[in-house]
Amino acid sequence: MKNISNTTRNVMIIIITVLCVIVAILILKANANNKMSNNNTHIPTFYLHGYAGTGNSMKLLVNSAHESTNVKDVVRAKVSKEGMVTFDGDIHFNAKRPVVDIILEDNTNKDLTKNAQWIRNAIIATMTQYHFEKFNFVAHSMGNQSFSYYMLNYGNDQHLPRLNKQVSLAGNFNGEVDINGLDLDVTLNNKGKPNLMLKDYKDLLTMKQRYPKDAQVLNIYGDINDGTQSDGRVTNVSSKALEYLLGDRIASYETFKVTGAKAEHSELHDNQIVIDKINAFLWEKSR
Repeated sequence: MKNISNTTRNVMIIIITVLCVIVAILILKANANNKMSNNNTHIPTFYLHGYAGTGNSMKLLVNSAHESTNVKDVVRAKVSKEGMVTFDGDIHFNAKRPVVDIILEDNTNKDLTKNAQWIRNAIIATMTQYHFEKFNFVAHSMGNQSFSYYMLNYGNDQHLPRLNKQVSLAGNFNGEVDINGLDLDVTLNNKGKPNLMLKDYKDLLTMKQRYPKDAQVLNIYGDINDGTQSDGRVTNVSSKALEYLLGDRIASYETFKVTGAKAEHSELHDNQIVIDKINAFLWEKSR
């Protein structure tokens, strides 16, 4: 009887031990899944206007993001000429996919290094009220040049969140129609490398090393079909030259061409086809 009792006790101990191990594994797995879910959904998306842009510039894009993703947290980050950031609105600490619309007070400043600092300030200010490790960025026109300088100067800063997805809209990387782009007769090879490079473009050639290898980029440009192969301001080859600046460093790179009257430079961010494409790129695969 004593031996039977000892055997039973040993069996019970083994059963309890196995159950404890199973429970521990389940808890660890649940925590890992929750952490992965938080990492996928706690990703803010920043929007930045172009030259002389205002709070209305990216309004339709921001509003559509709010509607299509059921985002409740949409704020404006206003950056003063001195680089001070103030918010209109608050982001809940547990918000999913919040939207931050960056508005630069000095909206005609062509100092791209300074603009990159203002983007950095807006991101850091957002970090004070919302924890995130990755972010998305959508920029129009000169906002893309400013963001390029952000990536060049701060893209590998370990104290800052990493880029997740980027949308370049009407980016002018290597010349404009009414300034120099058309006159240069620029062509691209099969890797997007221009046969002629402006100084601002050459300055960005090392930018690719600052990009995370898992980053994804969508490059949208317009052609108004007037013979200039441009959106009326930026040549298509100038926008498409982004490819060579990124090379094969990142996880994915996609171009999207829009044609017609609504493909005009200042119309692109209000084009419904463009809006739908951007929203699908940013969030459909993340849901």
